[in-house]
Amino acid sequence: MKALNKMDNLDKAGLLCKLFPAELENLQNAIKTQCDYFLQNETAFREGWYQKGFFTAEFWYRLVQNAQKGIDKNEPLWKRPHWFTDHFFDGHHSIFAIHCLIEYAEEEQCNPQLKQAIHLLFGSEKFLQITLNDK
Repeated sequence: MKALNKMDNLDKAGLLCKLFPAELENLQNAIKTQCDYFLQNETAFREGWYQKGFFTAEFWYRLVQNAQKGIDKNEPLWKRPHWFTDHFFDGHHSIFAIHCLIEYAEEEQCNPQLKQAIHLLFGSEKFLQITLNDK
């Protein structure tokens, strides 16, 4: 196994899948929850998007749409850990997946050991500061 500082996101996600195979369905559900949230609020997010650096609303929504495509497959990706990691954690797609994991780690139903593993492998700092204004 590689040293943690030599691992890329695919390696880290693969390790997470091996350590917590029973949690993969919950992780995919957490990604689905985030997809639903962003898609339901797309207009508000796009109108209020404050671009600072790499993340544009268009880029972010391409990541969301890619994740949604994986969720919409006939056979759930969580049933095949290799597919799960390849779809959600390859290249730029990992940005959204990691966002989802960090958000899920803050939820009460997240297994405490899984939370620790997420924070160890991916950190705990959120990629986005999300505030929806009530109009």
